[in-house]
Amino acid sequence: MRFPYAKVQFRSTGEPHDPAERQRALDLVRAPGVTDILVLSHGWNNDMAAAEALYQDLAASLDSVRRPGGMNLAVIGVLWPSIRWAEPGQLAGGGLGVDDGAAQLRREIQETVPDPELAAALDALVGDLDSAAAQARFLGLLRGSLPAAAPGDEEPPPSLLTVGDAGTAFSLAGEPLPLALLPEAPGGAGSIGGGLASFSDVFRAGRLLLNTTTYFTMKERAGTVGSTGVARLLNDLATVAPNVRRHLAGHSFGARLVTAAARRHAPLHSISLLQGAFSHYALSTDYDGDKDGFFQGVLSPGRLTGPMLITHTANDLAVGIAYAVISRLARQNASAVGGPDDTYGGLGRNGALRTPQVTAPPDSLLDADATYVFRPGKVYNLQSDTFIKSHGTVTGREVANAMIQAMTVR
Repeated sequence: MRFPYAKVQFRSTGEPHDPAERQRALDLVRAPGVTDILVLSHGWNNDMAAAEALYQDLAASLDSVRRPGGMNLAVIGVLWPSIRWAEPGQLAGGGLGVDDGAAQLRREIQETVPDPELAAALDALVGDLDSAAAQARFLGLLRGSLPAAAPGDEEPPPSLLTVGDAGTAFSLAGEPLPLALLPEAPGGAGSIGGGLASFSDVFRAGRLLLNTTTYFTMKERAGTVGSTGVARLLNDLATVAPNVRRHLAGHSFGARLVTAAARRHAPLHSISLLQGAFSHYALSTDYDGDKDGFFQGVLSPGRLTGPMLITHTANDLAVGIAYAVISRLARQNASAVGGPDDTYGGLGRNGALRTPQVTAPPDSLLDADATYVFRPGKVYNLQSDTFIKSHGTVTGREVANAMIQAMTVR
């Protein structure tokens, strides 16, 4: 790590895994000369080694770009039990036969379902998944595992909850997903999927339903860890070192985690959301009649004394396809699926929408030597197609340059 560093692990409940780690983080921020603390959170499918490798890569980029004199940065790495989320190539499943499809579904059940009894019950249904009874039982088990959404937060689509029969949900999951918004999807064809034309398609639909359930489970977990454990840590950091500036950055579901923390702690001096895996309306004002986004309060006057940066790109197939599936399950208009006109759409795909704090005209992520003019309390949707080529490529010098400049705003 290029900067003074402490890791803090959290349980799924938001409780710290080891109080000694938390104490080391508090000691770190009190160290002589520290002026700024950056709290980082990983996203999906990151074990501790992979998460800390992400932090090291980003720290190396932060160290390589210009920083103002007198800025002495320390880093706290948040580690939390994220669940594996299947990648787009695996979800597309092109060319899989019946045996391959069944094996892949079974493998993803074992890798993504932490409850062994639930995993065993789902696995037992795979061989009969072409039957209406098995589909109903499979979907019922998934529905029963979904956490309750907080009031005002984004909810799973009706077909994944209680509305309609299981056959409808499987059919919707099997319908083609238009790739006009997903130009680099596997295979390069015009859609992913094609309805339940064969037994192997049933397995693909089952995998998509499983992955969508995982999405909402992890969304809630990230929110819990952020709003409890990380928010409390931020409060204590502010108490022991009130003059040290506090910055948050999160990738994927980690972007939701740090935003949930920001909802409970203020003031913060910058927030960077890197390919965020949550709703593009989460920060909005009056996006659905008189309904504000769940995190709009983060942008209330005085809470964010620096800027918020949001990277977004059509190259992010993980967020793009996840939201396209959610949209399909909600029976959204096919032409809007996943894009800015979709009721369901992802922050990492479209940026923050209907958010008055967003600057105009639209901004872009610039090269590593560019200069930005960021302002306190404003949101910058940084269109990142040129430099971010996939969901996970967020540690480059271009991202680091924008983050450092955001951290210097006063």
